[in-house]
Amino acid sequence: MPENLAQNFAELALSQGTLDILEKRSYTCPTPIQAMVIPKLLNEECDLIAQAQTGTGKTAAYALPVIERLLPEGRQKSPRAIVLAPTRELAMQIADETARFIGGRELKAVTVYGGQPIEIQLRALKGGADIIVGTPGRVIDLMERNALKLKNIRFAILDEADEMLDMGFVEDIETILAETPNEKQMLMFSATVPAEARKIAEQFMHNAQYIKAPAPEKQSIEFLTEQWACEVRREDKFNALKRILNAEGRIYGMIFCRTRADVDELTMNLQKNKFSAEALHGELTQNQRTRVIEQFKCRRFDMLVATDVAARGIDVNDLTHVINYALPQETDIYTHRIGRTGRAGKKGVAISIFSPSEGKRFAAIRKATNNALELRSLPDAKAIISAKKQRFREALEERLPKVNKVYWQMAEELSEVFDPLAVMAAMLDMKFYRELLPENYPPLSGTKNRQFGSMHGTHRDKPQDGDRRSRRRRHDRNGDKNTADTAPQNSSSKPEKSFEKRQKSGKEKTFSDSKPEKPQAKALHAEKPRKRLRDWAMDLTETPENLPRYKVKKRK
Repeated sequence: MPENLAQNFAELALSQGTLDILEKRSYTCPTPIQAMVIPKLLNEECDLIAQAQTGTGKTAAYALPVIERLLPEGRQKSPRAIVLAPTRELAMQIADETARFIGGRELKAVTVYGGQPIEIQLRALKGGADIIVGTPGRVIDLMERNALKLKNIRFAILDEADEMLDMGFVEDIETILAETPNEKQMLMFSATVPAEARKIAEQFMHNAQYIKAPAPEKQSIEFLTEQWACEVRREDKFNALKRILNAEGRIYGMIFCRTRADVDELTMNLQKNKFSAEALHGELTQNQRTRVIEQFKCRRFDMLVATDVAARGIDVNDLTHVINYALPQETDIYTHRIGRTGRAGKKGVAISIFSPSEGKRFAAIRKATNNALELRSLPDAKAIISAKKQRFREALEERLPKVNKVYWQMAEELSEVFDPLAVMAAMLDMKFYRELLPENYPPLSGTKNRQFGSMHGTHRDKPQDGDRRSRRRRHDRNGDKNTADTAPQNSSSKPEKSFEKRQKSGKEKTFSDSKPEKPQAKALHAEKPRKRLRDWAMDLTETPENLPRYKVKKRK
């Protein structure tokens, strides 16, 4: 970490009004990125490329100095600063933070994004705006309507630049920046700096300075977040998730899926199993997305099931768990996901569920985390029941001093009529029903324990589902009609030998020898032709003479 960084905001030459606002919001000491960026933006008119991890306070790093430099000029109708964000949720979050930093002072920030009626944003812009926060698509729409003019822009800021470039906003960003003055001060904040970001910097920045905030040392994800993963078959993923949720108890976290369809399906299954969960993805309207996010922040439900794109920019405090229902394609996305828990010195848990086909991806993520991602087995029935009993015992211990006298009196009355132990057992039965019965948690057919070393992703110990299906199709095409999948079950017949045993005994032909038997197989099928609808009706009614006959008109 660089030396001589400010230890409190008073050392950063901010105005007293800004310091009062920060104190009210319990901002005590600046983060490394804030301590490195704020002095430069206050004292120097240079372009900056700032790289820092998500959740390190990048919004305050650029919002505070921009506000400080715009305040002396007072309110103006044309915007003087524009902030571009990849998603509407992040744009709304940045605008809210900026408005809080402004307080009651003479500046106005306006948010523009897709999904909200454009008329609302047009009315907001007519009253004048000093700072525009928006998504690239809606900014261009307003520019084409001549409702947003960027000729007086002094600060152009790209927040989460790498995400915008990944989402294909390169041309939109270039279009917007081309309408801004050349003398502006441009700032780029990003978790990574890909090649596309460097091209934009070369095109629109002048002698940009590069700042990289150091990663937190003992407050890093490895120390504050417990990471573990389990390997299950793809069809057992939801049952595995239920096991984990039952063992972990009530959680407040996010569950990440790969596609929108996966999000909807998983949310529906969780709700059917009495878990408190809601979905968030791109097909929801803006009002629905806003409502879901606000309810999640207020803890109206426990689990938010989302895709990576929909979850970008959502900043929720005190998450206890992050669950990867599908492993991400890149290790950076994994770090971004689990970085949402284990913040502010609080412990968090990151759990990943992956299938054998995702073994190579798991090995890459494990290598990137320096083996901090531990491979474990699923909680069994004993562990789940023990965890439920322990949580009930703790809740009972906390509740006992608060029991109303009415219930003490009722307990005394019941103890005079029934055995107190019998009453307690009945109450536990009413409370848990089958939750504490081992047979309620049958073992899942898990996979073998495999080593994820240098030969990552090889699955020689177990054939894949596609291989079994392809072998079965080849088996059927070559005329073997006596397999267990197609043969009729007869309780009196003996179980047939396996294919290998029958071949050794000479009673089974090879695939090539069995080809001439195809006509015979067709003949067997021809002996029992498929019944027509009228024949079925005759069998049921047994009065064929009463059945009306209808003439079918031929189409011309």
